[in-house]
Amino acid sequence: MQTARPPLLRLLVLLLCLAWLPAAAEDAAPPAREMRFTGPLVASGTPLPQGMLIVEPYLVQTQVSGRYDDAGKRRAVRGAADDWRVVTPVIYGLTPRLTLTATLRGINAITTDSGRRWATGDTTLGAQYLLYRGTSPARATVGAGVRQNMPSGRHDQLDRYGLADATGSGAAFTMLALYGQAFVLPERNLRLRANLFYRLPGAGFSVRGRSGYGSLPDFRGRAHLGGAWQGVLSAEYSFSPRWVLAGDVMYEREQGTRVHRFAQPGAAGTQNDLQRAGSWRLSLAPALEYHPSPKLGILGGALVSLDGRNSAALFSPQMAVMMVF
Repeated sequence: MQTARPPLLRLLVLLLCLAWLPAAAEDAAPPAREMRFTGPLVASGTPLPQGMLIVEPYLVQTQVSGRYDDAGKRRAVRGAADDWRVVTPVIYGLTPRLTLTATLRGINAITTDSGRRWATGDTTLGAQYLLYRGTSPARATVGAGVRQNMPSGRHDQLDRYGLADATGSGAAFTMLALYGQAFVLPERNLRLRANLFYRLPGAGFSVRGRSGYGSLPDFRGRAHLGGAWQGVLSAEYSFSPRWVLAGDVMYEREQGTRVHRFAQPGAAGTQNDLQRAGSWRLSLAPALEYHPSPKLGILGGALVSLDGRNSAALFSPQMAVMMVF
């Protein structure tokens, strides 16, 4: 397996560099106009001011346009249905340094009779703590956080629930995170963000029947997730008080998932233990932001995979509305 350390270490260095950007901008003039940023499609910001509440529902469509095999070669995929979901982050600044988050997911799931119905996806709860806030015009900030996945979606017994595909992971896993943000250029109209996430390995959960992990109807076993990394770099350029160009570059790497079949004396099933190979994917997410007012932002764009191994090739257009309270 290829090591992920070099690019992830470079991202960590960039996070630290964001904290030092203010020193290079101490004598810069303040911005000549008000800057409004919604945030790019992928990268998360640092903690909110105390008392601020942001609700930002996303409508996301995911199209599987191919698959990267074990050698990294892109292969065609036939019959993959589009995935529609609503993802709603709710973010609240509890104290000047502590921000709480909750992300709710609803999926327009495909049923076994080729219909569709809405189902719940996994829920994520999180907290973020401000480690550093600069006082110069660059306003550099660095934060650390933790996210806990709550398996509220359906990952197994899909036939029983009439689902063609899984709507959740099944795992109560934990992610650790670092966040960095800074404003640059003379008018502070370019905002940079860097995120680094690490999913702790070892989360275990039962797998019964047909599941999103490739098991068949007679399967009974238990799965264990491997570790996973995600690094995101983003930039937002405000070229007018209302319009912003944004973009993310995202790198994902995941260790394999092991699914162990329980011994079943006298059972006729022959399916053995399952192993999902390690994978990685590099994606780009350009977007455009529009801000009718300081407390309302509209974001539209698409996430497009560029390269990968043992992962799906994706095209995912999406739109979001950010509301500040």
